[in-house]
Amino acid sequence: MPNTDVAKRIEELRDQIDYHDYRYYVLDDPQIGDLEYDELFRELLALEKEHPELADANSPTMRVGAKPADGFEQYEHAVRMYSLDNAMELDEWNAFCDRVVKGLGNKEPEFWVDPKMDGLAVECVYENGRLTVAATRGDGHTGEVVTHNMRTVRNLPIQLRGDSVPSLLEVRGEVIMRLDDFNELNREKREQGEKEFANPRNAAAGSVRQLDPKVADARPLRFMAYGIGRAEWSGGPLMQPRTQADIMRTLKELRFEIPEQATLCSGRSEVADYFEKMQEERESLPLEIDGVVAKVNDLEMQRALGFTSRAPRWALALKFPAHRAKTRLHDIRTQVGRTGVLTPVAVLEPVHLAGVEVSRATLHNKAYIEEKQLHIGDTVLIQRAGDVIPQVVSVIEHAENSTPYEFPEHCPVCGHDTVEDGEAVRCGNAHCPAKTVQQLIHFVSKAGLDMEGVGKKWVQRLAEDGHLNDPADLFTLPKTTLLQYGGMGPKSAQKFLDAVEHARVNAPLWRAIAGLGIRHVGEQTARTLAANYGSLEALTKASRDELESLPDIGGKVAQSIHDFFRAEPTLRLLQKLRDAGFDPQAEIMQQQEADEADLPLKDKTFIFTGGLSGMSRTEAQEKVESLGGRTVKSISKKVDYVVAGDNAGSKLDKANKLGLDVIDFDTFLDMVGEEAKQEGE
Repeated sequence: MPNTDVAKRIEELRDQIDYHDYRYYVLDDPQIGDLEYDELFRELLALEKEHPELADANSPTMRVGAKPADGFEQYEHAVRMYSLDNAMELDEWNAFCDRVVKGLGNKEPEFWVDPKMDGLAVECVYENGRLTVAATRGDGHTGEVVTHNMRTVRNLPIQLRGDSVPSLLEVRGEVIMRLDDFNELNREKREQGEKEFANPRNAAAGSVRQLDPKVADARPLRFMAYGIGRAEWSGGPLMQPRTQADIMRTLKELRFEIPEQATLCSGRSEVADYFEKMQEERESLPLEIDGVVAKVNDLEMQRALGFTSRAPRWALALKFPAHRAKTRLHDIRTQVGRTGVLTPVAVLEPVHLAGVEVSRATLHNKAYIEEKQLHIGDTVLIQRAGDVIPQVVSVIEHAENSTPYEFPEHCPVCGHDTVEDGEAVRCGNAHCPAKTVQQLIHFVSKAGLDMEGVGKKWVQRLAEDGHLNDPADLFTLPKTTLLQYGGMGPKSAQKFLDAVEHARVNAPLWRAIAGLGIRHVGEQTARTLAANYGSLEALTKASRDELESLPDIGGKVAQSIHDFFRAEPTLRLLQKLRDAGFDPQAEIMQQQEADEADLPLKDKTFIFTGGLSGMSRTEAQEKVESLGGRTVKSISKKVDYVVAGDNAGSKLDKANKLGLDVIDFDTFLDMVGEEAKQEGE
């Protein structure tokens, strides 16, 4: 076959395979069977192998052909990918519409509405119809290049075809997993004895942010388009879309998958009806959504309304309430933490909630159980706060044979008497094995020395087998001990030891203090102590009055620190740590303070209240502190920012009375340059 004919045949095959991929993965309406498809694919593969000069990175055969990346490159979005403002109820939606109408000179607009998909926001850039780069949203300005993974997403076009292909097109959308695909993936993981994914969003996001594209290829990912950034047609202005509906129609014509529930609403009342309809149909949809997104349809109106510093004035996310379900409270069990606190955990009849099976929920403390009047055997209402954390909301019905729960008088691990300390109940045994395990886990965690590579489960096994009795034992643990365990090969063992050695040499003093697990001492207090004392040894000589004179350290905290560093077990541990070569000094802290001198949140104080969707309180505090700020737990006039999450509590009322600056969680994310983990767009 002449070379020109080969090139023509290769192009025909690529076009046919792209078309059949579209029919199968987007329309769910295949026109040919698997055997016919495989014949086309094998023919293309053979021709490309015989004629490497005709290779093309956008060929269907290259969807899994890339090598693992060395790391994620940064990508600067030409047009910022903004966050969205949220509404939690229809009154807020109407207030938003009033602002829009006022901004448009009393014109009532149409709205384009989409389901608010719960995935990872990605931008795909096409030049002359060819996919050239794909990048995550990142902070809206800069994301990470994930082209190698996005090429494996079967419903994403890698070559645009048709009569009106733009010369430049930036397509924005969500990478998701459909619920049936997610459940099948978790079923396979269970059968293989692997850890299951918590929810479809985490599974999708984790798959895209892998260096090896074979990982993404093995996952059932889909790209759902919701909009565009830049768009240029060689045909000029007549080709440019004039409405959001035009954009979505064009994307569909270019073979992008869009949510089939997306539609045009004539006004605000139709949007409200759509919101309520989607809320009713939420559980029956094939993908996980957490609300709807409404956008002013006319693009000229969008331009007139403009943007705030963080979000468009012409779009709003209307969020659903938390997922709720009824189930039975089978039992209440207690776990012992590193400070000896007994935490009750509800054992529930398994129930599916927001795409995951829930069988456990924390009950916080004794007072929480008494307040809710929880009895074993009750039918209870549960929800996932922020669609993440399971919690028991209330009792729906007391069963006839239900029994009130009595908090244990003895530690469930060591049998020692428990003692009440305010709302907490503690094990009175200073040497309780459960405390030891949890203290060691805390010591290596991000809240302690952040020993990345030292897994929680390995620490637990080593402690239970008597190889780790205190943190100092980590620094003298021989490799031969690790290699005794099945599943711990030479590479894993060396990674474990390297992480410990890195912490021994480089850990700043504040991390060492935080890692000791002193009652009432978190990271901020640890930093304060490190900044005022040169070593762990110096803290053993600090008086209670000295400690109480330090910023943000009151009498109760000062007493706890004083008692801890004067206790004989602590003195023995500190000596053992020094003997093992672990003795961090203030110089590391002083260098860190010098490095933080110009950080953007320096001298700014934050407090958090309510649920933070997609982020733990600890992660949020770490983000603030990494940018030079500080976090506190008590409201005062010294607080610069009050971050109000879902179901914000009494702190919000106090903040308003004091006239403090209250910001929502999305504004906080924008401030610290963090991608919104639960936002659809």
